[in-house]
Amino acid sequence: MSCLMLRWGPKPKEGDKMTEHNEDYWMMKANQGLAWLNENDAGAFGTVLEDTLNLLVASASDATEAERLWGAIRSIAGMLPNSFIKRGRGSSLSPEVQASVDSVMNTAQNVFAPFCEANFDFLRLVVLPHGKTGGDYADAEAMTQSFVDRIKRVLMVSLKEDRWDGKTENGIPVGITPPAVVEKEGDSEE
Repeated sequence: MSCLMLRWGPKPKEGDKMTEHNEDYWMMKANQGLAWLNENDAGAFGTVLEDTLNLLVASASDATEAERLWGAIRSIAGMLPNSFIKRGRGSSLSPEVQASVDSVMNTAQNVFAPFCEANFDFLRLVVLPHGKTGGDYADAEAMTQSFVDRIKRVLMVSLKEDRWDGKTENGIPVGITPPAVVEKEGDSEE
C-alpha cells in the first residue's frame, strides 16, 4: 500500500528541499499571534490559542514540534474573522500594528453587519458600489465587506501618511487624524 503526500504550492524540483524554519521564524510567528490576541477577541478560542502560541514559544527550537503546533494554531485561528493567519506574503506591518488594523476591521464588521442586514432593502437602493461596476450589492454581507474594505484603505493610507501610529483602544483607532483639506485654485473668496 502506498502513501500519498499532499502539499500546497508548486511541485518541488529535483534537489529542492522543503523549507525548514529556524527558531527565529517560529518566535516571530508566535509573537505575531500573541500581538493579535492582545488587540482582538478570539472568543472561546482565545485561551486555547494563547496557550498554544505560548507552547510554540517554548518549543521554537524543536522544528518538528513547532511545525506541529503551528498547524494547530492555523486550524484554530483560521476560523476567526480578520485573523493573523493569512494566505500569501505576510504583512509588511509590525505584528502590533497589524493586530490593531485587524482589531479595527473586526469592530467595523461588528458595527456594519447587523446594520446592513436590518436595513438592506433600503440601503441597496441608495448605497451603490463605488466605481463603474454598476448595479447594487448582492447582499448585506457584500455591502458590509465593502465598508470594512474602505475602512482598511483609510487605515493603511493614514499609516503611510503618518496620520496614525497604529494604536487602538477597544478596536477604535487612537490619535488618527483626517487628511488636510486642499483648496483648489479659484475656491478662495478674495
